[in-house]
Amino acid sequence: MPEPISTIAAIGFIAGGTMLTNLNRRNSSVSDSGNYLCAQATHYKSYSTAPVSLNTNRYSALVELDAMLEELMEDGWDGDQAPAITHQTIENVQMFLAALPADIPDPEFAPEPHEGAISLEWYGGYRQVVSVSIHESQRLAFAALQGTDVSNGAYKFDEDHIPLTVLSSIREITATLV
Repeated sequence: MPEPISTIAAIGFIAGGTMLTNLNRRNSSVSDSGNYLCAQATHYKSYSTAPVSLNTNRYSALVELDAMLEELMEDGWDGDQAPAITHQTIENVQMFLAALPADIPDPEFAPEPHEGAISLEWYGGYRQVVSVSIHESQRLAFAALQGTDVSNGAYKFDEDHIPLTVLSSIREITATLV
């Protein structure tokens, strides 16, 4: 004799959802309760397999980056000969964002058609800007304009630590925004 559906559902929750996720493969229900359970199993499956991140500081920046990248994944995205933005470049930008301290605001993004890079920019007011260009290599091209002072350089990014020169320039530029 088949077991009641509530027992199957309880076992599914206890066993990590394996049985529930298998319930929604084909809905052969003939009752409202069965249709409801299949709908719940479908919802549970999508909920339980969705990616989860505990660090949500940069969520809006990542959403903005993803929206921009949809257009940049093919050669010639600028209507000319711009190379496609590579997956490694995207990964490097995501790692840079993850390494940014929480006190630094999200940057604005701009694609660079000649390099296949993505520029992250912070603006602090008139003649106050910092730009970090990230490519598929692990080098950061950096430039800052602070009034009449200009600084720039290229630095190695090791996925966990942003060079102090870059961080201090971003903090100086964005200090007036907080």
